[in-house]
Amino acid sequence: MKRCYRGVHYDDTPSTLEVSEGEIGGTYRGQKWQLHYLRHIPEPLPTHDLKWRGVGYQTDKPSVVKSTPVKSTMTMVGTRSWFLNNSRQKAFPQTSITHLENICQSLEHRLDVARAKGDQDLVRQLEKESEQIACPLR
Repeated sequence: MKRCYRGVHYDDTPSTLEVSEGEIGGTYRGQKWQLHYLRHIPEPLPTHDLKWRGVGYQTDKPSVVKSTPVKSTMTMVGTRSWFLNNSRQKAFPQTSITHLENICQSLEHRLDVARAKGDQDLVRQLEKESEQIACPLR
C-alpha cells in the first residue's frame, strides 16, 4: 500500500503476525474493540556486529546478568536507607533554621522598601507578617 507522510512517499507492508481475538472487549465512542493476542511468538531478529565511537557491540544479543543473593541485597538497601534517613534527620534542623533566616531577610528587605516608599499600609501588613512567623526585626 502506498502511503505519504509529510511529503515522503513510502510503501507500507501490512503486519504478517497471526492474532486471535481475546475475551476482553467493549465499545469506545460507538466503535467496538477487541483485545488481540499473538498466536505464536515471532523469531528473534538477527544480531549485527556494530561499532560506535570505536567500541564494538552486537544488537539483540541476550545478556547475562550476575545475580546477587536476596539477603545481602536487602541488607545493603536497609543500611543505605537508614543512613540516608539518619543524615536527613540530622540536617533538617539546620535547614529549617537557614530557611527561616532567609524568609526573615526577605521580609526585612521588603519592609525597608515599603518604608522608603512611605507606604504605611504595606508596612503594617509586613510587621503583622513578621509577628506571625516570629522574625526578629531591628
